[in-house]
Amino acid sequence: MKKIIITALSLLVLVRFGYAQSCEQFLNATNGKKLVYSNSDAKGNQTGKITYSSVKKDAATISIHSDITDKNGKAVGSSDFDITCNGSSINIDMRSFMPANGNKQMSNMQMQADGKYLSYPLNLSAGEKLDDGSMVITILNNGEKFGETHMDITNRNVVLKETITTPAGDFECFKITYDARMETKMMGIGIPVNMQSTEWFSPALGRFIKSETYNKNGKLMGTTALVAIN
Repeated sequence: MKKIIITALSLLVLVRFGYAQSCEQFLNATNGKKLVYSNSDAKGNQTGKITYSSVKKDAATISIHSDITDKNGKAVGSSDFDITCNGSSINIDMRSFMPANGNKQMSNMQMQADGKYLSYPLNLSAGEKLDDGSMVITILNNGEKFGETHMDITNRNVVLKETITTPAGDFECFKITYDARMETKMMGIGIPVNMQSTEWFSPALGRFIKSETYNKNGKLMGTTALVAIN
Protein backbone atom coordinates (compact mmCIF):
# COMPACT_ATOMS: atom_id res chain seq x y z
CA MET A 1 0.00 0.00 0.00
CA LYS A 2 1.14 3.50 -0.72
CA LYS A 3 0.99 6.44 1.64
CA ILE A 4 -0.90 9.38 0.21
CA ILE A 5 -2.05 12.84 1.13
CA ILE A 6 -5.82 13.01 0.58
CA THR A 7 -6.61 15.55 -2.11
CA ALA A 8 -9.29 18.22 -2.35
CA LEU A 9 -11.37 16.49 -4.86
CA SER A 10 -15.09 16.15 -4.36
CA LEU A 11 -15.28 12.80 -6.00
CA LEU A 12 -13.06 13.93 -8.69
CA VAL A 13 -10.58 12.83 -11.64
CA LEU A 14 -12.03 10.10 -13.94
CA VAL A 15 -10.30 9.65 -17.33
CA ARG A 16 -12.13 8.46 -20.38
CA PHE A 17 -11.77 7.77 -24.11
CA GLY A 18 -14.54 6.56 -26.41
CA TYR A 19 -15.26 5.12 -29.81
CA ALA A 20 -12.14 3.78 -31.58
CA GLN A 21 -9.65 5.14 -29.09
CA SER A 22 -6.65 2.97 -28.23
CA CYS A 23 -4.24 2.82 -25.30
CA GLU A 24 -1.56 4.48 -27.44
CA GLN A 25 -3.86 7.37 -28.29
CA PHE A 26 -4.81 7.77 -24.64
CA LEU A 27 -1.19 7.78 -23.46
CA ASN A 28 0.03 10.16 -26.16
CA ALA A 29 -2.87 12.59 -25.70
CA THR A 30 -2.52 12.63 -21.92
CA ASN A 31 1.25 12.73 -21.54
CA GLY A 32 2.54 16.16 -20.45
CA LYS A 33 -0.90 17.74 -20.06
CA LYS A 34 -1.53 20.14 -17.18
CA LEU A 35 -5.21 20.72 -16.49
CA VAL A 36 -6.54 23.32 -14.06
CA TYR A 37 -9.96 22.86 -12.45
CA SER A 38 -11.95 25.31 -10.34
CA ASN A 39 -14.04 24.12 -7.38
CA SER A 40 -17.13 26.11 -6.39
CA ASP A 41 -19.86 25.77 -3.79
CA ALA A 42 -23.61 25.46 -4.42
CA LYS A 43 -23.89 29.25 -4.83
CA GLY A 44 -21.14 29.38 -7.43
CA ASN A 45 -18.48 30.86 -5.13
CA GLN A 46 -14.99 29.58 -5.86
CA THR A 47 -13.58 27.44 -3.04
CA GLY A 48 -10.26 26.44 -4.59
CA LYS A 49 -8.43 24.98 -7.56
CA ILE A 50 -6.91 21.64 -8.54
CA THR A 51 -4.03 21.27 -11.01
CA TYR A 52 -3.37 17.84 -12.52
CA SER A 53 0.01 17.17 -14.17
CA SER A 54 0.54 13.95 -16.14
CA VAL A 55 3.67 12.07 -17.20
CA LYS A 56 3.93 8.85 -19.19
CA LYS A 57 5.31 6.19 -16.85
CA ASP A 58 5.49 3.25 -19.25
CA ALA A 59 3.72 1.78 -22.28
CA ALA A 60 0.48 1.29 -20.34
CA THR A 61 0.58 3.84 -17.51
CA ILE A 62 0.19 7.57 -16.93
CA SER A 63 1.29 8.99 -13.58
CA ILE A 64 -0.79 11.90 -12.27
CA HIS A 65 0.26 14.47 -9.70
CA SER A 66 -2.36 16.83 -8.28
CA ASP A 67 -1.83 20.10 -6.41
CA ILE A 68 -4.76 21.61 -4.51
CA THR A 69 -5.11 25.22 -3.36
CA ASP A 70 -7.85 27.01 -1.41
CA LYS A 71 -9.71 30.12 -2.58
CA ASN A 72 -6.77 32.28 -1.45
CA GLY A 73 -4.23 30.27 -3.44
CA LYS A 74 -2.78 28.54 -0.36
CA ALA A 75 -1.60 24.95 -0.87
CA VAL A 76 -3.84 22.52 1.05
CA GLY A 77 -2.85 19.11 -0.32
CA SER A 78 -1.45 16.95 -3.08
CA SER A 79 -1.44 13.35 -4.23
CA ASP A 80 0.06 10.97 -6.77
CA PHE A 81 -1.75 8.13 -8.50
CA ASP A 82 -1.67 6.09 -11.71
CA ILE A 83 -4.04 5.58 -14.61
CA THR A 84 -3.53 2.42 -16.66
CA CYS A 85 -4.84 1.07 -19.96
CA ASN A 86 -5.11 -2.67 -20.66
CA GLY A 87 -6.30 -2.53 -24.26
CA SER A 88 -10.02 -2.62 -23.49
CA SER A 89 -10.43 -0.19 -20.60
CA ILE A 90 -8.94 2.75 -18.73
CA ASN A 91 -8.41 1.95 -15.04
CA ILE A 92 -8.39 4.82 -12.54
CA ASP A 93 -6.76 4.53 -9.12
CA MET A 94 -9.67 5.14 -6.74
CA ARG A 95 -7.50 7.19 -4.42
CA SER A 96 -8.13 10.03 -6.87
CA PHE A 97 -11.81 10.10 -5.85
CA MET A 98 -11.23 10.80 -2.17
CA PRO A 99 -12.07 14.36 -1.04
CA ALA A 100 -9.59 16.53 0.86
CA ASN A 101 -9.19 16.27 4.58
CA GLY A 102 -10.36 19.60 5.94
CA ASN A 103 -9.82 18.75 9.58
CA LYS A 104 -6.68 20.55 10.78
CA GLN A 105 -6.34 18.16 13.71
CA MET A 106 -5.85 15.33 11.20
CA SER A 107 -3.57 17.20 8.78
CA ASN A 108 -0.43 15.42 9.99
CA MET A 109 -1.91 11.94 9.94
CA GLN A 110 -0.88 9.38 7.34
CA MET A 111 -3.26 7.72 4.92
CA GLN A 112 -2.82 4.29 3.34
CA ALA A 113 -5.01 3.08 0.46
CA ASP A 114 -5.67 -0.43 -0.77
CA GLY A 115 -4.93 0.57 -4.37
CA LYS A 116 -8.23 -0.45 -6.00
CA TYR A 117 -9.07 0.74 -9.53
CA LEU A 118 -12.28 1.91 -11.18
CA SER A 119 -12.60 0.63 -14.73
CA TYR A 120 -14.06 2.35 -17.84
CA PRO A 121 -14.26 0.81 -21.32
CA LEU A 122 -12.34 2.55 -24.08
CA ASN A 123 -15.48 2.67 -26.21
CA LEU A 124 -18.10 4.46 -24.10
CA SER A 125 -21.67 4.65 -25.41
CA ALA A 126 -24.92 6.20 -24.20
CA GLY A 127 -27.09 3.80 -22.22
CA GLU A 128 -24.13 1.77 -20.96
CA LYS A 129 -23.95 0.66 -17.33
CA LEU A 130 -20.43 0.69 -15.84
CA ASP A 131 -18.87 -1.49 -13.14
CA ASP A 132 -19.01 -0.46 -9.49
CA GLY A 133 -15.91 0.23 -7.39
CA SER A 134 -14.88 0.30 -3.74
CA MET A 135 -11.83 1.00 -1.61
CA VAL A 136 -10.63 1.42 1.97
CA ILE A 137 -8.40 4.20 3.34
CA THR A 138 -6.60 3.45 6.61
CA ILE A 139 -5.85 6.48 8.82
CA LEU A 140 -2.65 6.27 10.87
CA ASN A 141 -1.56 8.42 13.80
CA ASN A 142 2.14 8.03 14.62
CA GLY A 143 2.11 4.65 12.90
CA GLU A 144 -0.91 3.36 14.81
CA LYS A 145 -4.30 2.77 13.22
CA PHE A 146 -6.64 5.62 14.17
CA GLY A 147 -9.56 4.92 11.87
CA GLU A 148 -10.55 4.07 8.32
CA THR A 149 -12.72 5.34 5.51
CA HIS A 150 -14.76 3.07 3.23
CA MET A 151 -15.83 4.39 -0.17
CA ASP A 152 -18.25 2.77 -2.62
CA ILE A 153 -19.13 4.05 -6.10
CA THR A 154 -22.24 2.38 -7.53
CA ASN A 155 -25.04 2.72 -10.06
CA ARG A 156 -22.75 4.15 -12.73
CA ASN A 157 -24.63 4.97 -15.93
CA VAL A 158 -23.66 6.64 -19.21
CA VAL A 159 -26.70 8.86 -19.82
CA LEU A 160 -26.06 10.66 -23.10
CA LYS A 161 -23.56 12.49 -25.27
CA GLU A 162 -23.58 16.30 -25.26
CA THR A 163 -21.37 19.38 -25.69
CA ILE A 164 -20.14 21.18 -22.56
CA THR A 165 -18.69 24.71 -22.55
CA THR A 166 -16.24 25.94 -19.89
CA PRO A 167 -13.60 28.71 -19.81
CA ALA A 168 -11.23 26.14 -21.36
CA GLY A 169 -13.42 25.71 -24.47
CA ASP A 170 -16.16 23.52 -25.96
CA PHE A 171 -15.97 19.77 -25.41
CA GLU A 172 -17.98 16.83 -26.72
CA CYS A 173 -18.67 14.74 -23.62
CA PHE A 174 -20.42 11.72 -22.18
CA LYS A 175 -22.68 12.50 -19.23
CA ILE A 176 -22.14 9.89 -16.48
CA THR A 177 -24.07 9.61 -13.23
CA TYR A 178 -23.28 7.53 -10.14
CA ASP A 179 -23.92 7.17 -6.43
CA ALA A 180 -21.17 7.43 -3.82
CA ARG A 181 -21.14 6.38 -0.19
CA MET A 182 -18.36 7.21 2.27
CA GLU A 183 -18.15 6.09 5.86
CA THR A 184 -15.34 7.19 8.15
CA LYS A 185 -14.86 5.21 11.35
CA MET A 186 -12.97 6.78 14.24
CA MET A 187 -12.61 4.94 17.53
CA GLY A 188 -15.24 2.46 16.31
CA ILE A 189 -17.84 5.14 15.48
CA GLY A 190 -18.94 5.41 11.85
CA ILE A 191 -20.06 8.57 10.06
CA PRO A 192 -21.75 7.68 6.73
CA VAL A 193 -22.19 10.22 3.91
CA ASN A 194 -24.29 9.46 0.82
CA MET A 195 -23.88 11.50 -2.35
CA GLN A 196 -24.85 11.55 -6.01
CA SER A 197 -22.62 12.78 -8.80
CA THR A 198 -22.97 13.82 -12.44
CA GLU A 199 -19.83 14.13 -14.52
CA TRP A 200 -19.14 15.04 -18.15
CA PHE A 201 -16.20 13.35 -19.86
CA SER A 202 -14.46 14.40 -23.06
CA PRO A 203 -13.37 11.45 -25.30
CA ALA A 204 -10.98 13.73 -27.21
CA LEU A 205 -9.25 15.08 -24.11
CA GLY A 206 -9.49 11.98 -21.97
CA ARG A 207 -10.58 13.95 -18.89
CA PHE A 208 -13.75 14.91 -17.12
CA ILE A 209 -14.71 18.46 -18.06
CA LYS A 210 -17.26 19.16 -15.36
CA SER A 211 -18.54 17.42 -12.23
CA GLU A 212 -21.50 18.19 -9.97
CA THR A 213 -22.01 16.61 -6.53
CA TYR A 214 -25.38 16.41 -4.78
CA ASN A 215 -26.45 15.29 -1.32
CA LYS A 216 -28.81 12.34 -0.79
CA ASN A 217 -31.81 14.67 -1.21
CA GLY A 218 -30.62 15.87 -4.61
CA LYS A 219 -29.43 19.31 -3.46
CA LEU A 220 -26.33 20.63 -5.21
CA MET A 221 -23.26 20.62 -2.95
CA GLY A 222 -20.53 21.76 -5.32
CA THR A 223 -19.16 21.89 -8.86
CA THR A 224 -15.75 21.26 -10.38
CA ALA A 225 -15.01 22.53 -13.90
CA LEU A 226 -12.01 22.66 -16.24
CA VAL A 227 -10.85 26.26 -16.63
CA ALA A 228 -7.46 25.97 -18.36
CA ILE A 229 -5.27 23.53 -20.32
CA ASN A 230 -1.51 24.14 -20.29
